[in-house]
Amino acid sequence: MTTTALAVKPNTIDEIHQIGRMLAMSGYFDAKGNSDTAIAQVCTKILAGAEMGYGPFASVQGIHIIQGRPAVSANLMAAAVKSHPLYDYRIKRMDDKECSIEFFQRNGDKWESLGISTFSEADARKAGTKNMDKFPRNMLFARAMSNGVRWYCPDVFFGNAVYTPEELGAPVDGNGDYIEVDYRTVDQATGEIKPPAQPAPTPT
Repeated sequence: MTTTALAVKPNTIDEIHQIGRMLAMSGYFDAKGNSDTAIAQVCTKILAGAEMGYGPFASVQGIHIIQGRPAVSANLMAAAVKSHPLYDYRIKRMDDKECSIEFFQRNGDKWESLGISTFSEADARKAGTKNMDKFPRNMLFARAMSNGVRWYCPDVFFGNAVYTPEELGAPVDGNGDYIEVDYRTVDQATGEIKPPAQPAPTPT
């Protein structure tokens, strides 16, 4: 799958907590700091990723928990299908109007078609797909890929139902990757990025 023999694979809750604490304290991810909440969020991503075959770093970087569900980018889904020994896909059509992806399963020395996942501009309008005006090909590919994985090869993620961030209502960029909402500002005099403003203390 997506892991390698060199990937760090925590085996106990203590190991997961230790790695989660280190990654949270690094400040490189959306859950930052030494608070119990930040560490728990990172550990939750590591647990979710472990069930899908990802190592801790890939899990924290590429998996987001939105509305209690794991969300991964369409690129990660596509890579998981390509790297799986039993599955593959081919893009049959991808333009601003429609994306069609055919999924295959290995049967001995041959590849058998499992079916075609198609997502069209009309489907996107019904679903309220974001960024269709800017990146229609990317958004259609993301939806066709996520549907196809759920329909034809769910065991790629060991039976976990995975979604793209956009499907769960999260803000995404042109590649369909989750955008962390960060209210930082830039110091006009120095050009330095200011940390997020802290809320005023509640009077007591």
